[in-house]
Amino acid sequence: MKRISEQLDHLFEPRTIAVIGASNRMGKWGYIVPANILAGGYKGKVYPVNPKETEILECPCCPSIMDIDDEIDLAVVTIPAERVVPVIEQCVEKGVRTCIVISGGFSETGERGAELEREMVAALGESDMRLVGPNTMGIYSGPVSLHALMPPVRPVAGKIAFAAQSGNLGTQMLSLGKALGVGFSRFVCIGNESELKCADYLEYFAEDPATEVILLYIEGLREARRFVEVAAETSPRKPIVVMKAGKTDAGARAARSHSAALAADESIFDGVMKQAGMIEADTTEEMLDIAKAFAAIPHPRGRRVGVLTWGGGWGVVTADALAKHGLELVRLPDETLAELDAVLPPYWSRGNPVDLVGTLDLSMHFRCLEIIVRCEVVDSVITLGTMGATSSFQSFVLEGQANGDVERDTLKPRVIGTEFLSALQKTDEAYRNEVKRLMNETSKPIIAVSFPTSGAITPMLARQSEVVIYPSPERGAKTLAALYEYHRFLDRERALA
Repeated sequence: MKRISEQLDHLFEPRTIAVIGASNRMGKWGYIVPANILAGGYKGKVYPVNPKETEILECPCCPSIMDIDDEIDLAVVTIPAERVVPVIEQCVEKGVRTCIVISGGFSETGERGAELEREMVAALGESDMRLVGPNTMGIYSGPVSLHALMPPVRPVAGKIAFAAQSGNLGTQMLSLGKALGVGFSRFVCIGNESELKCADYLEYFAEDPATEVILLYIEGLREARRFVEVAAETSPRKPIVVMKAGKTDAGARAARSHSAALAADESIFDGVMKQAGMIEADTTEEMLDIAKAFAAIPHPRGRRVGVLTWGGGWGVVTADALAKHGLELVRLPDETLAELDAVLPPYWSRGNPVDLVGTLDLSMHFRCLEIIVRCEVVDSVITLGTMGATSSFQSFVLEGQANGDVERDTLKPRVIGTEFLSALQKTDEAYRNEVKRLMNETSKPIIAVSFPTSGAITPMLARQSEVVIYPSPERGAKTLAALYEYHRFLDRERALA
């Protein structure tokens, strides 16, 4: 049998796609899915299949998959559950390599649906065809611009592969990732896992050269032992970030009705996850926070943190957050304090966090950041408030316009000068470049915290392929702790090798 990497290449990088149940009716999945594929920029061949149509979305339509005069790497099935089994039999006869069954109405609905699902899997027989789903929202593959999805989602291409047991949650995470600058290499909605299991996708992502970080949303596990074995083999090479839902009785019941998932015992799952080196996210927010950091910045070599802050209060909050997650607000040595004395006003607090006492002098920010990150007792740095300042001032202007406090067409320098805003925009970009330079030279992580006003996502937050920015110090500290946890796991693995 072929290796999983070879088999699933036909799924994630197909040259030919057949959409079975394709339709000209705009409200049907048979219209939406091929429309997403074509609109997303996929360059391969797309064959709509429907015996009642001759053309769909300007593509010639075939009565059945058997009438396509081409080899098919991927078939996408959008017909009702009761008609799926004969179609799977035709796909097997045709020699289709992979298949996605979008349709619901299988084991997640009860015994009749479970019987249909068993018949569908039995129809695969001894063939090599691999099957995604059923009850799935499809897949995304960045390297080939493939958006074989139900919702019209356009993720940012990147380094993170994501497998989710919820298509709704998964695709919304792709959209949120775009807003936050989190890029994805692959995405698959696992669905009911009738044939391909979570462990199969994990094994593929482990060998995928387009993927550097793996993200999983799990409600329950089938073939749990194999999943743990694959995770343990993968973690030393690529970080795996997991959110396990269905931990409560109520959540477990919801998981069974949603994806027919069998929830694992929480204590057992937590134990094997840590043993296998996986990193747990407690919320969907943390999933993206941690994954984007793994994809962009170095791991800390220790727990000692230096903090640079524009004002004292946020430094105190950050100190509490670091302590909560087992990180150390390190005492800076006398020689480092002396270097900072030469830069900062004489009334600065002479400690860690390093308080910039509200100065707008950019050169002072740069110099203090470099002094802290190059300090021998500092393993990582959190810098608060400098990046993203532009957006705060812009929000002030826009809110003033909305409230009638500022004339839209007569914005005067005495309120807030356009030259000042332009200077702040340059500050954001310069600080970003300085963070990248220092991380490259020291191999130490630097996490930035911006403070968007009114809950807005700032433009700086949406550009995070090489730096990471969070809207609160608590989220930055939690992420830094996750990076350090993974570094400790790698150290243990090296010691045992």
